[in-house]
Amino acid sequence: MKLYFNVGYSTKVGERLQLVISEEDAVSQIHPMFYTENDLWKCEVDYFSKTISYQYQLIGDKGDILREEFVPHRLNFPHNYKEFIIYDHWNNKNFPENYLNNKILYNKLNAFKPEKISVLKKHSHLFRIEAPVYNPNWEIALFGSTASLGNWDYEKAIHLSQTDFGVWEASVEIPENEFIQYKYCLYDKETGKIVDVETGENRFALPNNSKDTLQIVSDHYFKFKLYQLYHDAGVAVPIFSLRTDDGFGVGEFSDLKKLADWTNETDLGIIQILPINDTTANYTWTDSYPYAAVSVYALHPQYISLENLDFPLPENLTSEYEIEKSELNSLELIDYEKMISGKWKYLKAVFNEDKDKIYKDRNFKKFIKDNESWLIPYSAFCVLRDKYKTPNFNEWKTHKKYIPGKIAPFFTPKSKDYDASLLHAWVQYQLHKQLKEAVDYMHGLGISIKGDLPIGIYRYSVEAWTEPELFGMDFQAGAPPDQFTELGQNWEFPTYNWEAMKADDYKWWKNRFKALEQYFDAMRIDHILGFFQDLENAGFRHTGNSWIFLSCRACDAGGI
Repeated sequence: MKLYFNVGYSTKVGERLQLVISEEDAVSQIHPMFYTENDLWKCEVDYFSKTISYQYQLIGDKGDILREEFVPHRLNFPHNYKEFIIYDHWNNKNFPENYLNNKILYNKLNAFKPEKISVLKKHSHLFRIEAPVYNPNWEIALFGSTASLGNWDYEKAIHLSQTDFGVWEASVEIPENEFIQYKYCLYDKETGKIVDVETGENRFALPNNSKDTLQIVSDHYFKFKLYQLYHDAGVAVPIFSLRTDDGFGVGEFSDLKKLADWTNETDLGIIQILPINDTTANYTWTDSYPYAAVSVYALHPQYISLENLDFPLPENLTSEYEIEKSELNSLELIDYEKMISGKWKYLKAVFNEDKDKIYKDRNFKKFIKDNESWLIPYSAFCVLRDKYKTPNFNEWKTHKKYIPGKIAPFFTPKSKDYDASLLHAWVQYQLHKQLKEAVDYMHGLGISIKGDLPIGIYRYSVEAWTEPELFGMDFQAGAPPDQFTELGQNWEFPTYNWEAMKADDYKWWKNRFKALEQYFDAMRIDHILGFFQDLENAGFRHTGNSWIFLSCRACDAGGI
């Protein structure tokens, strides 16, 4: 079948557009587009599937990609047409319909059921708009300037069906051979009336007199008023504060379920937490600071539930466990050191008791394989940290410099460190399962979870050990003076080597975000990211490997 793509885009001299069609398990198809007039770009494609996913890209005069759409377009084609004329809009990332890619809204509307529409041979146009309508009583409708679109009569507005999450469609026969003007409306099912019409100028479409061609008018950005956009409220709480009688002196991942129940009962929609990465450096109370993670991937063992492991505690330890649990839970404050040492004591006992079964667990093996890029270095780091009683790899007697080939043997049965390495990997597997179970429970209630991403890395972390070239290890990050600290703050985190990160297209950051996507629906990122990247705009100068403050008291406090 033939597809005729049309998209409006204003380009500069030497720039052009291209269409990229993505197919599963196949190389993307790239089609050059041709400028016609009035900033309209076109291309013609032979296509042989009933569904398509594609994006537009802006290409420079040297063939480099200057800009590309935030998310792809997706269309389904009715079987009774062989030619389709598609009128698109460039998909900007800040358009409200891109809330459709936000898992928070998806969780809120998780009861959505798609509707079907019938596209008949007599239909000339298919109107399609992506609009995140969060009010369950609202539907999208359209009316316009022709008789077939109601002649701007609210009572004759055409109702669209929600064929996919946030995607509204209607097939229409428009026999009039005239320029078409139209607008989308909000229809309230309770009152049976149009309650609002989108603001701004009229939209327009061209007539279609060909009986064998369907014109797809693919619109974006329903022109909502601010109060009509998605809003929600939530609660912010550190997981370690969610102490219950079921825990071991500290809040645990499983306690998120109880908080989710309360959140649901109070009509809140979002839970925000503090960072949950492993901060175990010295097994002392100083490790309780959540922003100095020894790994940007690993979860903190303090959040594990000993009663929800894949294997039970050994019977000879249950009485001792119950006594310790009762004592820790009765404390007014968290005793971090007793809690973490107790958890590791019982984790090791369970692991040693059922080690043979754990090693044969296919799901555990798959977890290792899927996460080996960070899990193997992390486990080895933990073994070496415990062996030498310090996370400072510069003070280790061996493996001061990370060499993958010398770390890989930690995960071979012949290694004396095999059991210890697998213990840390297994604890991460159990943490992953317990957190995923809690998040799935929250999603079942329509509750979303917002994580907190520390922007700095700990100076003696897995990442500083394995990829020191990505960081300014000779420098320290901090904050300038403000209303809270007159002399500024020194966080002691190494700075980022942005040039090195840019060289591989920020792979380190992308991998980090990808790992967190499996848990979080949204992410809070500390302001320091923008702080570093905007230093030059603020009047600072980069000297190659350091930032020079032209005037700042934070220098005296060791800010950076």
